[in-house]
Amino acid sequence: MQLVTLTAPDGHRERWDMKTTYLALLSWYSYLKDTDNAKEPTKIAKQIGKFVGDDIKQVHMYLVYLDGFNGDLYSKLSLLAHNSNKSTVQLYFVMKSINNTDYLPHSKQKERQRQKTIERINQITNNDPETLKRLTELTKLFVNGQLHYSKLKGMK
Repeated sequence: MQLVTLTAPDGHRERWDMKTTYLALLSWYSYLKDTDNAKEPTKIAKQIGKFVGDDIKQVHMYLVYLDGFNGDLYSKLSLLAHNSNKSTVQLYFVMKSINNTDYLPHSKQKERQRQKTIERINQITNNDPETLKRLTELTKLFVNGQLHYSKLKGMK
């Protein structure tokens, strides 16, 4: 069982299992997303809120980070990044363009390269749109610089 160490602002630490942490974050995120109409958060959601705070963007980042361990998304991203001449930023924009009817190719040569990258992405995600969506969200954390230790100070 994988454990996550949660650290509160006052330095108090607790170790939670990955699934409980993810479900608590999901519940806390749902509450924060609609505090005006939401019911009282669950006990576990309140508990995790003490560790991660109430910044909805930060809570979402933690959710995406933990979701990356489900379905081996970090390995999939690693395969894409290491077996390609594309940067993570380029991979992100290619992923975002898949099934996007507004995508406009810039040149025939770039379009062929893009198509090869799309084929590799589809191979790694098994053509699953949900896996692609989750992988795109995870890649966005790297592209935006959100996924680094200073941003994960409440969770390790």
